[in-house]
Amino acid sequence: MRNFLNDYCGGPDKVPVSMDDITAAIKELYGYEITTQFVPFNPALLRGMIEIYEKKAVITINANLNTADTRYVFVKEACHIMLHTVENATKDPSEIIDYYVHVRPENDHTHPEEIICEEITKHGAVELLFPPALRQHAKDQIAAGKATLFTIGEGLHMSENLVEFVLSDWYIDLSARLLGDSPDRERF
Repeated sequence: MRNFLNDYCGGPDKVPVSMDDITAAIKELYGYEITTQFVPFNPALLRGMIEIYEKKAVITINANLNTADTRYVFVKEACHIMLHTVENATKDPSEIIDYYVHVRPENDHTHPEEIICEEITKHGAVELLFPPALRQHAKDQIAAGKATLFTIGEGLHMSENLVEFVLSDWYIDLSARLLGDSPDRERF
């Protein structure tokens, strides 16, 4: 997906990444049309969800979210298309929602496949919204006092919490390992 966006958008450093470009990439790579709708949800329970049908997906997003959170939720939900088809998509997400609200993944293994998918889509979203090619420069700008988490987030249309997460040393290391860019890649 990242390679397609790099080619389609004209380079790995085009930011903020356009939701239209991500939608076009998913249609080209996976054959799914995405429709987005905005509905007021209780944000303590749900920020967004996706329904996957035959070559069509409907993403529903909490209408009360700010732009940065709306973008993140859209991309996170769209990442489900990379993992699911109409045959293996979750039919009743209420148990997963209840699980995240009341149990937390680190305390239980009731729905391991669905929870693993949720966690993968979170990482997929930040990988697409904050291109790896820009991360070291952002860290250097912050270290030099020329930028802050907030100003980096403004430029990427991401929350400062997500920017902090993506720029953490452990996440940069994890991302490099997943992308095969780590000096330790022979071990993986």
